[in-house]
Amino acid sequence: MKKETIIELMAKASLPGVGPVTIRKVLAALASVQDMMNPGPIDHFLKDQPQDIPQNKVDTMLGVDGYRLASLGPWGKRLALAINKDKDGRVLQNNLAFFRREWEISQGEGIRWVDLYAEDYPSQLQPCINAPLLLYVKGKLPNQYDYSMAVVGTRNMSSYGAFVLRQYLEELSIGWQDSLHKPIVVSGLARGVDTHAHDLALECGMATLAVMANGLASVYPAQNRGLASRIMRDGALISESPAYQSPDARLFASRNRIIAGICTGTLVVEAAARGGALITARYAQEYGRHVLAFPGRVTDQNYRGCLQMIMEGQALMTCSPYDLATLMKWPIRECRLEGIRFEGRTAMHQRSPFYPGDLNSSKLSQNLGLGAAQVFSSMELHEPVSADLLWEAFPGDYPGFVCALFELETKGWITRNVSGALVRLR
Repeated sequence: MKKETIIELMAKASLPGVGPVTIRKVLAALASVQDMMNPGPIDHFLKDQPQDIPQNKVDTMLGVDGYRLASLGPWGKRLALAINKDKDGRVLQNNLAFFRREWEISQGEGIRWVDLYAEDYPSQLQPCINAPLLLYVKGKLPNQYDYSMAVVGTRNMSSYGAFVLRQYLEELSIGWQDSLHKPIVVSGLARGVDTHAHDLALECGMATLAVMANGLASVYPAQNRGLASRIMRDGALISESPAYQSPDARLFASRNRIIAGICTGTLVVEAAARGGALITARYAQEYGRHVLAFPGRVTDQNYRGCLQMIMEGQALMTCSPYDLATLMKWPIRECRLEGIRFEGRTAMHQRSPFYPGDLNSSKLSQNLGLGAAQVFSSMELHEPVSADLLWEAFPGDYPGFVCALFELETKGWITRNVSGALVRLR
């Protein structure tokens, strides 16, 4: 759409009591009236309007007065009422000024406006009735979304969740069969599962999109600025909020509908009994998309939400990305990692068309230094242990111990949980 058309459309959509659903319903009513065989109260006004160009339908709606809008049914009446309440047009004029100013700000911040009818508006999101009329975008949007998966979960991600998600995405990368189209991982750039999902997608050579609950002039949380820059190299940052909008609790739930709407399926990695991940899953169900969840451990509070959804039939349990081949016809061949988890990544991932394997050896002893290998072998998988206990068992000096921990953490063999304990991931 033209700049002024988008600005006027957003100004009317921002009137009190109006929103994207009202606008979409009114546009649908206009299209229905145009197709009616018998003249209706608005047919004479519309009869010369082209019927196959969305731009003209929007222009027509913007030019219709309150009386004619009211003849379009309850949604038209709602829009007409909002316009009539603004008798002196002050609210509408303020909205117009706001979006004209926002256009200039976006140009300065390198933010693109992608309207509902733009060619690169996400094709899976477009038919959702509550989809945003306008997306703010930094980066490059994909051409197709057939292999897009929302990956969501708790901000307090456990080491077990991190391990399972890594194994899942690595296995997806290994088994991927379509060299022309990458899998797309969509998440919200928040702490925990979101950050791990984006990071792993990039590590495995997949495309990734981050849907944010704040404006794109800044990155929240601030520690993910580097990650956001890496995402934009082959993916995009997306928001429905103006450039300088700060994070707000009410925006996170609204943001989740975009994450669910963009994707063909949603994977809940780790979720407590209540949380944003379950909201995303509910939106996915409303849109008729597949919802999957990791089963998790029954004693873990972080998996209560996943287990509840599986038990109630709201999500399908998944343990391998090969489930995506049978459920959603994704081009994946079955390729389990058991028995080769501690081999070098080059040997495991050369068969993947997207995984940028960068290790030259296939043996753990060659991947790690002697000190790091000694610390690693003394740790139990997924069992937290304090650095003090590991130091007591370490045969070398303290500087060597510190270097060993640094090597293991930077190479992704161990991590620290929320209490600071060290956890073996592989």
